[in-house]
Amino acid sequence: MIYASAAAAFVFFGAGFFIAWRVQSRKIDGLAVALQGTGESGKTVLADEARDWMPATLGSMAEGVIIVDARGRALVVNAALREALGLKNVSEGAYFWEIFRDSEVNEMLETCLRKRRVARKEHSVLLSEKTFEIQVSPVSGDGDLLGAVGVFHDVTRLKELERIRAEFVANVSHELKTPLTSILGYVETLAEGAVEDKENRMKFLAIIDDHAKKLSGLIEDLLLLSSVESGKNALRLESVDVEKILEKVLRYLDFKIREKKIRIEKEIAPAPFFIRVDAALFERVLSNLLDNAVKYSAAGGRVLVRALENASGPVIEILDDGIGISESDLARIFERFYRVDKSRSRESGGAGLGLSIAKHIVESHGGKLEVESALQKGSKFTVRLQYNQ
Repeated sequence: MIYASAAAAFVFFGAGFFIAWRVQSRKIDGLAVALQGTGESGKTVLADEARDWMPATLGSMAEGVIIVDARGRALVVNAALREALGLKNVSEGAYFWEIFRDSEVNEMLETCLRKRRVARKEHSVLLSEKTFEIQVSPVSGDGDLLGAVGVFHDVTRLKELERIRAEFVANVSHELKTPLTSILGYVETLAEGAVEDKENRMKFLAIIDDHAKKLSGLIEDLLLLSSVESGKNALRLESVDVEKILEKVLRYLDFKIREKKIRIEKEIAPAPFFIRVDAALFERVLSNLLDNAVKYSAAGGRVLVRALENASGPVIEILDDGIGISESDLARIFERFYRVDKSRSRESGGAGLGLSIAKHIVESHGGKLEVESALQKGSKFTVRLQYNQ
């Protein structure tokens, strides 16, 4: 947190100036009048700039800042802190315990003023649903306590990324370990003599082959996701007919569709419906979305593929009447390895990368992938592309 520390140091020293200025404001105003009297107007401008510089700077900072005097009265609560914590109608001169509704933040400020000691803490502020790295520092001048400054650096997104990274490492380890364990187990069984067992050796080899293919598919998905995320590989854009890509995907999914007796319906207008995309990558998008629609639909269900044009560009929708997605799951549905129905996904061979891959491919084309769903009411995934891609 070098940046946060640097910001805190800047605010700390700036706050010392600011509090001192508040204490000496009348003297500065008197000096300005005296300078005006001697005709030194340039110095008057400099005095005014010194007075106005710190409030303007604090107002433009991304970090939340509060400056209080020695009695705990707020001199400054900058715009970033007001917005981050939803602080409304905070008047200058209010005591800090009247501003914050979080006992730990108030305790930090109170301790800082009482003991003249710097306090640091990573804390999820009550009622804000945000996590901050907070530093509260005393400000002194000529041996006297002038007040304190608190800097709130929002680390909510960073904590979320840390959580995602930790889950990603754990999930990759699990997904790689599961097929490898099976492969090694059956290889060991064959090596210990089962290779001579004509009745079972082909069965064992088929299981090894199945797990090896799952492992290979997982690695290919990870490489594709990494490639799309990095943007290193240029898109091979061409004008393609949506219905032709759709037919190819449906042929690939034909066995699953027939096995569950899923009814596939298409509404494509105008026809032919051309879009400018990387055909191979966009085929993967439709394949992943349709595979999910079929997988999470009940036997005899219906899946609708709709293609249309609006003012901004082509829109492709895939709707199903399956199990749906809960509101809590919707926020994480596009995360890598995230599964709504973990047991069913693993049974069907899914690693939880399909939607993440689809999302990144669509975004690499300058588009958006959206989802609407509710439990037991089905789901609708919408791909929005842009004409100027």
